[in-house]
Amino acid sequence: MKIGLILNYRNYRQTIACCRNLIKAGLDRIVVVDNGSPNESLAKLKSSLGNDAKVSILGTKANLGYARGNNFGLQAIEKKFGLADDHLLYIVNPDSVPDATVIKQISAFCWSHPDAGTMTVIQEGNPKMAWHNLTKTRAMLYNSRIFSKLAYRLGHHEEVVPYHVAGQRAASIKVDVNSGAFFAIRQTVMAKVGYFDTATFLYYEEQALSFKLQAQGFQNYLLTTSTYRHEGQGSTHLATRAMLGYYQQSRRYLLKQYLHAGPLALRFYDWTIKLEDILAGDRSKT
Repeated sequence: MKIGLILNYRNYRQTIACCRNLIKAGLDRIVVVDNGSPNESLAKLKSSLGNDAKVSILGTKANLGYARGNNFGLQAIEKKFGLADDHLLYIVNPDSVPDATVIKQISAFCWSHPDAGTMTVIQEGNPKMAWHNLTKTRAMLYNSRIFSKLAYRLGHHEEVVPYHVAGQRAASIKVDVNSGAFFAIRQTVMAKVGYFDTATFLYYEEQALSFKLQAQGFQNYLLTTSTYRHEGQGSTHLATRAMLGYYQQSRRYLLKQYLHAGPLALRFYDWTIKLEDILAGDRSKT
């Protein structure tokens, strides 16, 4: 089966449209998880989608974050449909709009590439839908807001290096990390690596997953034969300082868990945050 998973947070309108689009695109089953939305999302999802036999709607009691929220749905899928090597999971953000051609091409690619980890296609208008693994040096440097601003002025806008796909002739390219906005992965592969790493609440989930997949010998792929539309974030309602905190926490975890940064490097990382909080005047904010 081709099974879609959509994680909703406050964004029921896009989630409903996304679910209907995935059914139209050829997915067999859809599981929608409302991630503890404080608005009427769960009720709206049930009233709009609850009568569709292809759709299952679940809700968490609190906002679990991206990794735990998706794992809640992945575990529910395993319980409901079993664990099978011919089950293909599609992890889809509510604002991602793939069509039937995309689903067909990814599915065909998956069955012909047993080494595949995550698979996706080009995101329209976004040259950074896949990127090279984060390195220890870049993680440390981009933790500094001062360095980040300087790097931005010099034209280096991201701490990770994207793959350049413009003019790419190959039907697929091997990549380190695919965007978490929309990708497919064989269910048994996702289960083998233990699903998403729940040590992060928000951000870097794709990078952690890629490290886990690579450790097990799987390869992520970007297909260049089609595209999908990404309509823009509709569920992130966090203050800038809160978002920065999630970035810093998740980046620190990657440094320690996957990039094996030592105690001195981690202390320097923490010191950088404290110093710049003081300089910015938000030392006591969370």
